[in-house]
Amino acid sequence: MVEPGDDLPSLILKAADQIGGLHDGDVVVVASKVVAVAAGRIRELARVRPSTKARKMAKRSGQIPEFVELVLREADRVLRVCRGAILTIKDGIICANAGVDLSNAPAGKAILLPRHPDKAAESLRLALSSGSGARVGVIIADSVVHPLRLGTVGQAIGTAGLEPVIDVRGRPDLYGKPLKITYRAIADQLASAAQVVMGEAGERIPVAVVREAEVELVDKPRTSPKIPPRRCIYFGGLKL
Repeated sequence: MVEPGDDLPSLILKAADQIGGLHDGDVVVVASKVVAVAAGRIRELARVRPSTKARKMAKRSGQIPEFVELVLREADRVLRVCRGAILTIKDGIICANAGVDLSNAPAGKAILLPRHPDKAAESLRLALSSGSGARVGVIIADSVVHPLRLGTVGQAIGTAGLEPVIDVRGRPDLYGKPLKITYRAIADQLASAAQVVMGEAGERIPVAVVREAEVELVDKPRTSPKIPPRRCIYFGGLKL
């Protein structure tokens, strides 16, 4: 179990020894929870004093006020209050509860998302590359849900060392017609594939190594691409 203050890169490198170490071109997918825990992003609910706003939202969502207060502190924007969840925008991503989570957290505690996930991914990349001698990419992954779909999938909330999105507009399709709007979300695709192995419950597999994937590795820091709500096909026509 990862604890606050643990040297996460060293733990990953030690675990990677079981697969012969890291290789050039590997993409290391790391669960956001262990990144957050190692960085001390854990809060004791008993120490949280809920605001009046949090208490009102808690009644509407059916969540405890202390948890809702953490959500309000972490969220960049609150979109909707639903039964069982609060829909928010956090770091440019639409997610439930601003990423604050009670699952896989000790009793009475909540785990927040890592601060500045792209910077956290870059820090991991530098440490893993230095410790292994391999040129690797890093993805910090979290779980999300898609509109009108049941179940969670993986999403890259932080990336480093690889191009997270590839623009394939203009490339011919099977019939020679040029693609007009397609971008491939490579980092999100890899994050979702890795979570098949990593799991969501008590699997205790917080890191997966994707090997021989066709990705473009880069040495300069990359910011995970995001778009404003007005350009989103789901939310562009809605009043948020």
